Amino acid sequence: MAKKELSTEVRVLLAFAISFVILIASQRLLVKPSPPAQETASEPVPAAEVAAEKPGEITPTPDLPTEPVQGISEQEITVEGDLYKVTFSTQGAVVKNWELRAYKDVAGNPLELVNPEAAAQHGFPLSLWVAEEPLRREINSGIYVASAEGHLTAPVTLTFDYSSGGTVVRKQFSFTPDSYVAEVKTEVVRNGQLLSHGLAWPAEFGDEHDIVQQNLQASVFYRGPEKVEHLKPDSEEGSQAEASGNFPFAGIEDRFFTATVLAAEGGLRVTAYRQILQLPEEKTRPSIGVVVGSGNSTKNDLRLFVGPKALDVLAAVDRRLPEVVDYGWFAFVAKPMFLALRWIHDHAVSNYGWAIILLTIAINFLLFPLKIKSLRSTMKMQKIQPLIKAIQEKYKHLKISDPRRQEMTKETMDLYKKHGVNPMGGCLPVLLQMPFLFGFYKVLVVSIEMRGAHWLWWISDLSAPENLPVKILPLLMCGTQFALQKMSPMPMPDPRQQKIMLMMPFMFLFFFWSLSSGLVLYWLTGNLVGIVQQVYINRTEMKHLIEERQKAKSGKKKTAQAKD
Repeated sequence: MAKKELSTEVRVLLAFAISFVILIASQRLLVKPSPPAQETASEPVPAAEVAAEKPGEITPTPDLPTEPVQGISEQEITVEGDLYKVTFSTQGAVVKNWELRAYKDVAGNPLELVNPEAAAQHGFPLSLWVAEEPLRREINSGIYVASAEGHLTAPVTLTFDYSSGGTVVRKQFSFTPDSYVAEVKTEVVRNGQLLSHGLAWPAEFGDEHDIVQQNLQASVFYRGPEKVEHLKPDSEEGSQAEASGNFPFAGIEDRFFTATVLAAEGGLRVTAYRQILQLPEEKTRPSIGVVVGSGNSTKNDLRLFVGPKALDVLAAVDRRLPEVVDYGWFAFVAKPMFLALRWIHDHAVSNYGWAIILLTIAINFLLFPLKIKSLRSTMKMQKIQPLIKAIQEKYKHLKISDPRRQEMTKETMDLYKKHGVNPMGGCLPVLLQMPFLFGFYKVLVVSIEMRGAHWLWWISDLSAPENLPVKILPLLMCGTQFALQKMSPMPMPDPRQQKIMLMMPFMFLFFFWSLSSGLVLYWLTGNLVGIVQQVYINRTEMKHLIEERQKAKSGKKKTAQAKD
């Protein structure tokens, strides 16, 4: 006996579920921790600068010293604006803390973008990178003379100067109180000559909760000729990837925040490199660092944006900067959905949870006419099921590889055509929902407005899963999915296919269990709207079906009378 084939509806649903799993997996950068390093990790040298050294002469660099040199004590200087609080150290003129005051971490404190463990092992943000390793050690560990000290309030320009032997370094930072952008100027002089150098964020940028709890690493990017590109070094420690050109900006980002260097003129050169962070109990974690330098190479005159990846904030800095918010393959759906969601939030409900519900209702009602059309196609399919089964019985003795099975396909398609049935008609609602679901997933993953967005009392972050041992929304979603499925027509007499369909709600429960509560809320709301729509459809379409049958019966009577 020939093996029974899955119906079109079942195959589409399975493809939908598998596609959704693949989409989620592709968004998560899951890198297995490397074993503890046996030797001291070396500081990577940007690829653009390796040419200055002879091959084979690059030696491992010990960690930067933690004690001040030359007997001069280290001092910390804080610059505070309306949006940020930045703490500099005079040792290396580097950043020890960079807080964003408008955003909170999981403990409710201002969000810290600098990981102190990573910085202690691999270097602090805004350290300088030069090709010569001893000089690099010197200028990143020496004590600088600052133009001011203590606690400073923006607007302010803070200058750090270092001079020792034939080495002279100047680093200047200018801040304004209500902007995430700082002006950065740097020079490195050795024996009277300006040296090529870059500005570094050596390891781990962004929200540590995302890094530790969700395994989400930062990534390095640059704006190429047509779009934002990402540099991806190999997984081995010390591996590098570099690019240079007339790039308007480049930097490092996590999913909600970025440190982006914008070129004044002459483009940029950027290097990404892999680091390994040593953790307690001999554990390790991979990390990404970045070095960005001016295309001028010997003088850096740059703008540095350190802040949220909010479209309006980014656009105010540079019209192309919003491109760092990556909506992925479904940007054509995701970005309009986000803009609609934000409009509802700003003008109607002031809560993103309720905005998700209203947007979902609107989308489902826009698709409602197509759903009715799909249902009618499904009901027509139910009517001709006995005829389809008869065709299948006729050819069931043939193997799947038998060419004569093409005749079965032809007879089936002729039957569809005769009765005006579209075999894909019942799949239309699922197919239409796919881009909306994938697009909305990206909205929740990359839109900073979703971060920390509250809904009901137990949901404090719509971009994260529910923080409960037993998650309420996924269970409600599973229940409503099952109810909706039972209410909807299922033209599949095959018990095996019915079992697959009955398993679908539980498959979705498994998929959605650890996903963001906002995405589960979107699907749950869609199920509830679908149930209401299905009640209406079942009533009106049943009435429509009865009327059609009555017309058919009256037509048969008239034909019989005419024959008499």
